[in-house]
Amino acid sequence: ENKDQVLLDNFVNDGNTDGVIKSVLEECLKRGLPCVSANPDVIVQNKDGSLGYMPGKIGLLYKEMGGDVRVFGKPEKEHFLACLRTLGLPADRVCHVGDSLHHDILGANSASVANIFVTSGIHRNDLKTEFGVLPPKEDLDDLVEKEGIVPTHVVSAFRL
Repeated sequence: ENKDQVLLDNFVNDGNTDGVIKSVLEECLKRGLPCVSANPDVIVQNKDGSLGYMPGKIGLLYKEMGGDVRVFGKPEKEHFLACLRTLGLPADRVCHVGDSLHHDILGANSASVANIFVTSGIHRNDLKTEFGVLPPKEDLDDLVEKEGIVPTHVVSAFRL
């Protein structure tokens, strides 16, 4: 009730929401508080190749618990349209690059923005590939069909 801060355990590393996070969400639900998810990403790929968990997972849990979740960010169409307005460019002059079919590619598609799906990111294990190596076309086609999200372009990675 009168806490100055909340420790989120090792959520970023293990995605565990059973401890402090769930109890905080239960209290928020009792009070009827909305959850604003300004970063709805669920997972992220860390520099070492491991996966980490993002705030979007907390928003999904709150919604499953019956809470009111308001999302702004990828993959929401309005997020992409706001970016186009800020850039002062039409959608056909922009290309969005990302490694998440569910956030980057789905969102770009919703705003009619060309996109580049980076296969060495969070879907690398789904595609059974290594960093910088394009997966076999059959594996990519299977993933796209399974998820129902089609990128306009595909690369394995960007390198400097």
